[in-house]
Amino acid sequence: MRDVFAKILCSSSAAVFIVAVMGAAAGAAQLSPAWKQCHAADPEERIKGCALVLADARKEPRHNLLAAHVNRGAAYQAKGDYARAIEDYGQALQIEPGSVAALLARGAAYQAKGDLDAALADDSQAIARDRKNAAAYLARASVLRAKGEGEKSLGDLDEAASLDRKSGAALAARANYHHASGDHERAIAEYSDALAREPNYVPALIGRGACHYAKADYDKALIDLDAAVKRDPRNAMALLSRANAWRGKKDYARAKADYEAALALKPDLSAARKGDEDVSKILARQAATNAATPEAAASPQVPQ
Repeated sequence: MRDVFAKILCSSSAAVFIVAVMGAAAGAAQLSPAWKQCHAADPEERIKGCALVLADARKEPRHNLLAAHVNRGAAYQAKGDYARAIEDYGQALQIEPGSVAALLARGAAYQAKGDLDAALADDSQAIARDRKNAAAYLARASVLRAKGEGEKSLGDLDEAASLDRKSGAALAARANYHHASGDHERAIAEYSDALAREPNYVPALIGRGACHYAKADYDKALIDLDAAVKRDPRNAMALLSRANAWRGKKDYARAKADYEAALALKPDLSAARKGDEDVSKILARQAATNAATPEAAASPQVPQ
């Protein structure tokens, strides 16, 4: 379960960075016809559009060039090409060395690449540049946790939670730490605080549901996990967690359906594949047992 919540924390932080990146780019001026393509949702289209903007650099002001590099870096990052993403973010920082959006984006790319020391350096520099930036503290906390310094990350999470009192992300990340440490009651309280801020915050719903599952309170787990799936039907982790809860209740058919739905969304999700294999064996044994039942046992006996 520890790995599951590390992934949830990582994906949550990455989402914060991409929003920051896209916000920076979206504010750029509209000089080049290629700008629309440079903002495309499809990474390949965005890379092509930003390349056209950068190829005509003499016609663009500096902040537009910075936005184009950050935007293209985000597209490479979405494709998993972290080296090129880092290169683009570095070029953005050459244009504007103090760009917090570029620092956070490069930090996220370094973290995804596994270079945690470089990620920590960028996130710390972003905090030094803007001590009121909740996303920067949340980012550094994610890196510290990945480095095995989870307790040290709590200070950054406290700071993020106080700076942004509308977001549940920092509180949910703090709850992740307590859940991974086995303190499920404290984690449930933290997830509940996060949901008081954001009632539909899916990572908190998944996390609290997983805590209830860990306590074998499967009905409460299903309430949270049903809500998570309803809010985000394409969230493989929500489906995996709900499958585990159905399995805990020995409802193997529903568990299998959720494992299969999770795998359809994320074929490399090993926990879902293992769960699907396990419940398939259980269902096969049950079917074999039912088929082997003698007909006489199911037929009324005629009195002699």
